[in-house]
Formats: sequence, C-alpha cells, structure tokens
Amino acid sequence: GYMPPMSTHDFNVVELITNPELEGDVAEGDEKILYADKLHLPHGIQGYFDYEQGMEAARVQGKPAVLDFTGHGCVNCREMEATVWSDKRVMKMLKEDFIVISLYVDDKTIKLPQSEWYTSKYSGKTIKTLAKKNGDIQACFFNANAQPQYALLDNRADLLQPTEGYNLDADNYVEFLKRGLLEYKTRIAKEIQD
Repeated sequence: GYMPPMSTHDFNVVELITNPELEGDVAEGDEKILYADKLHLPHGIQGYFDYEQGMEAARVQGKPAVLDFTGHGCVNCREMEATVWSDKRVMKMLKEDFIVISLYVDDKTIKLPQSEWYTSKYSGKTIKTLAKKNGDIQACFFNANAQPQYALLDNRADLLQPTEGYNLDADNYVEFLKRGLLEYKTRIAKEIQD
C-alpha cells in the first residue's frame, strides 16, 4: 500500500531539510489561488486548482497548461507523482514551461457557490461541488473518468496532443511534455504570422 500523500500532512520534514527555501505550493504573485488552503501539488510545484483560474494564468503568462485530473484517493496518481513527476527533467518542465492545473475529482469538502451551479451537458445533473465540476470537465472534454489523466492545452483550451494516463516511464512523460511544448510553440508562431 501507499502512504497518504504528503500534501495531506501538516508539514514534510524531508522537504524542509532538502529545500529550506521552499515557500509553498501555489503560484507566484499576489493572486489568491482558489482552493490552495485544501488542495496541494507535490514537489513544490506551483499551480492552480480551478480550471478557469488556471487557464487565465496560462493566457496571461503565455504558457501551455497541463490539466492533471487527480484525486485524494488515487493511488496511481501518487505513484505517478512519486516516480515520474519527481524526475528532475519532468519537474523542471512543469515548474518552468507549463501552468499546472490539478483538478481533484473526489474532494468531498469544497462546495461551489450557488451562483456557479450549473447543469451538466454530459450527465444532465446539477453540478454543485468542485469535484463534480472537475469530473464533468474530464467527461465532457475527454470522454473519460479515470485518473490520472494528463491533458496539454494551448491558451484557447485546445488539446495539443492526445492525453496520457498512468505510465511510470519518466522518459515517456518527458517526451509527452516536449511534444506538447513544441506544438504550442508552433501554434503561437503560426498565429504571429497570420
């Protein structure tokens, strides 16, 4: 079995010893990161937990987005984080080249304000929680409901390449990120020419 993710602990002694300058797991700047008080990213990766806020940050910063469909209880997600996301090449790219948006699909605590409730086009149900919203995004856009699932998007929320799932080959994940980044740069260059 796997230990609960370190993000659920009050602190991580190993991280504090090896990275004393580590300041948290939210994006830089003065912007308040929605749900950062309850949701976390591993390895000091900074990012977002709300789709719209993360995509807006990607547009403003001119970077592609990594949608990380995950869950508190997702053992395969923790294994990917421990084995693949911990790879120095992957971590560098996630921290420098992309906006990471972790979309938890199983959180039981975060309710959406009533003004943000909506009826899912996929299921026809009223969406009232962040987890249901994130699951709805995954179902509507990717016709999937298994985690982990990783999607690379451009600033218009268009897919850069086919999504990836559970695969502990770090080299494969590096190539996945490189291909997405190359496609993103190609699209940006084309937009500049047009």
